Amino acid sequence: MKTPKSTLDTTQLQIQATVAMAELPPEVIVDILSRLPVARLLRFRSIAKPWRSLIDSSYFVHLHLTQSAESKSHLSLILKRDSDLYCISFDSLNDAVELNHPLMCYSNRIRVLGSCNGLLCLCNVAEDIALWNPSTKKYRILPSLPSDRKRDSNMCLCGARVYGLGYHAIQDDYKLVRISQFIGLDHLSFHSEVRVYSLRNNEWKRVEDMPYVLCNTRKMGILVSGCVHWVVTRNLELDQAATESVIAFDVANETFREVPMPQNMDRKCQIDVGCLGGCLCIVAKYEDKDVDVWTLKEYGVQESWSKLFTVAQTRRIKSVRPLVYSKNDREVLFEQDHESLVWFDLKSQKVKRVKVRGLPAMFEAVVCMESLVPVHPRRRGDEKQQEAAGDKQNKKRLQIGAVGNQNKRREHRTERLDFTFRPIFKIVCWRKRQQSRFRVGLSFEVGFAILHRIISEILGKSSVGALSQSSGGPLQLG
Repeated sequence: MKTPKSTLDTTQLQIQATVAMAELPPEVIVDILSRLPVARLLRFRSIAKPWRSLIDSSYFVHLHLTQSAESKSHLSLILKRDSDLYCISFDSLNDAVELNHPLMCYSNRIRVLGSCNGLLCLCNVAEDIALWNPSTKKYRILPSLPSDRKRDSNMCLCGARVYGLGYHAIQDDYKLVRISQFIGLDHLSFHSEVRVYSLRNNEWKRVEDMPYVLCNTRKMGILVSGCVHWVVTRNLELDQAATESVIAFDVANETFREVPMPQNMDRKCQIDVGCLGGCLCIVAKYEDKDVDVWTLKEYGVQESWSKLFTVAQTRRIKSVRPLVYSKNDREVLFEQDHESLVWFDLKSQKVKRVKVRGLPAMFEAVVCMESLVPVHPRRRGDEKQQEAAGDKQNKKRLQIGAVGNQNKRREHRTERLDFTFRPIFKIVCWRKRQQSRFRVGLSFEVGFAILHRIISEILGKSSVGALSQSSGGPLQLG
């Protein structure tokens, strides 16, 4: 029985990739792979075990996330309409593609509770909460909480509930904040109960209560500078728009504090909070007037507030939500009235509506970055055990491979690489097995060109065009 030609071609390409990888310095391989989209990386995991080990490592996950954030690449817009989710690539803004999310909808709407580092937090009508990575298709159902009960005889059942997703960088932990607000029977008193879920510990816990009244009970919390933000007020009396303010929940300390408001902003307005370019922003909507967008350039410094732009109301505008800057930072993409996406030119002060095929009639948009962030993080004890096991295997390989003075010097260099970044060591050892007689040193440009050619043959040249541009210019592949 003959082997299909396609199988032979694939095997041959894998062999070529193996040979090329054996000749590339490991740091070059890491730098190249960190520039690729998640879909390609998931396919490259099957090329060789060292690549799988590298792509799955926490170091590479963080490196890929940092690379994407700095280059403003691999961004997408997630649109929610009722129980459906759609994805639009930010690079093209052409088509809205429907996503298969992990929650049962029961013919009701779902809610997007937060977005952080490529993770989306979703909730359905049954209060099932899922932490989902749409890039890797992995998800985790969070443990349920008991239903809210009355605090005392003078308090009614839960009147409102909001969520916010945050990230604690030092502990490498994702946290979901839930605020349940109880309203008094006199409609003048209130009580806000706060619980926090830790992904690393996989459990909820009670933290200090919030002494504020929620204003926008259907809006998710906005994550900026390690804090989750909501619009609040201090009392329940009506017609108190001038007293609206922004509250921040510090994910690390798990405490609340007020954010200083712009000094020159007219407070007689309805405000909303958002994130634009990594900075906190406030949308101030005045009755029958224009809509102002303010940004906080330096977090926590009141004097760094500045008015970014004003949207003139040629017709009555219900809502404006800034989403993201353009690649050249000259335009801002925002969602208007939950029905259209609009570019705002910061220089000419003109707007231009974006035409997207398959765009839902009504939607809520959120920015999401492709990432490899797992929803089932390894515990610290498990990581130490795996690291210790890896040390034993590495030492055994060093002893077996140390033959002659020249080989000893090579193993010493490998050991130093292993000390700084252990997953690369597997690549180095694998490369030594592939190439036992000599070592070809390649510059970054030549090494990049070899891997670029192989990737192009496997996936098609169009799929890696952006990679060659991000490396600083086109490469002459010959």
